[in-house]
Amino acid sequence: MTGFVLFGSILVVLLVTIIWAAIRSGEDTGASLDAAERRDAAIEALRDLELEYRTGKLREEEYRSTRARLERTAIGARDAAAQGRAEDPAPAPGKAPAPPRSCPECATALTGDEAFCPACGIGLPPRA
Repeated sequence: MTGFVLFGSILVVLLVTIIWAAIRSGEDTGASLDAAERRDAAIEALRDLELEYRTGKLREEEYRSTRARLERTAIGARDAAAQGRAEDPAPAPGKAPAPPRSCPECATALTGDEAFCPACGIGLPPRA
């Protein structure tokens, strides 16, 4: 009887661990948020951080490093929201962005470095 209880307990712990890992791997990282929502989330996180520091839950070095990271996030999102765009990296200076590509056969817009057109299947020349 004790063996069944022990086996059942181990099985429950194993299942909870597997389910928890699956839930955590699907967490939203904020990549789907627009710039204004990222800004608001970073500001809220700064408020929470301040409260945790004042109540003694965080050490000084943790507080300072986390605060700096959240401030950078909030400022970047604020600037992106002010420009009315998602936070896209700026092109390197002196390097023009690559022109959009399309299939020479069917004129389907291409999104990257495809070797074949997804619509008609024709082989595409490599991007210059």
